[in-house]
Amino acid sequence: MLIQSVHLLRAIYAVLFITLLVPCNAQAEKKAAADKSGHLFILSGQSNMTGGLETGFASAVTKVLGKDQVTIVRSMRSGRGIRFWVKDYELPEDHELHGKLRSGNGEEYPRLLQAIKDAGDVRAFKTVTFIWMQGESDANRDLGVVYEKSFNALLTHLKTDLGIEKLHFVIGRISDYGLHGESEEAWKRMREVQVRLSESNKLGAWIDTDDLNGGDEKNPHGELHYPAEQYPKLGERFGKKALEQLGVK
Repeated sequence: MLIQSVHLLRAIYAVLFITLLVPCNAQAEKKAAADKSGHLFILSGQSNMTGGLETGFASAVTKVLGKDQVTIVRSMRSGRGIRFWVKDYELPEDHELHGKLRSGNGEEYPRLLQAIKDAGDVRAFKTVTFIWMQGESDANRDLGVVYEKSFNALLTHLKTDLGIEKLHFVIGRISDYGLHGESEEAWKRMREVQVRLSESNKLGAWIDTDDLNGGDEKNPHGELHYPAEQYPKLGERFGKKALEQLGVK
């Protein structure tokens, strides 16, 4: 009888402990959330991720959030496929890259990571958003079949190394420049992958860039690199979509 009473008392104490602990944990989580401030935006990609883009982007987000609430980091490199940001990148089966193209996997990632960490403790920000303008190199080499896996790997690596659980992202879908000639089908596949990536993830979004690459009646598909005057517009479009994705108007 005594033993049963002891077990009963222990059960009661356990229930009371859990009952008291849950509110404490909830309060701690609320306090931690309240202590966070500001929004971090990480801009990365290849040549179309230029300085002019950053100007337009900063203007769009600071206008709504306030300059003191916005931190922007940019790390880009021209002519780079996504594999340069993904150390464990895997080529599609039976697809070969030759010479110097076989090396360099993940070499841009340390630069990107360090640039982000230089901005401070990422865990202290209310939100973190990854802005990605890249894919032309992969489309030209018909590497779209592994792009989705590679981009998701990049997101996972960033979240792990930065110690965060949520990472919003906005992808700039590559323009319609390559929708003709020998690269047409590969270019289509890449564009479809980028849209699917964004629409299948509740933290993701994408923007259209087809009207920004300088196309006209004589050159309907435009150019691979956008005219200088279009980059601020591209940045502004990224900024507005990022705010929309965060639920901020």
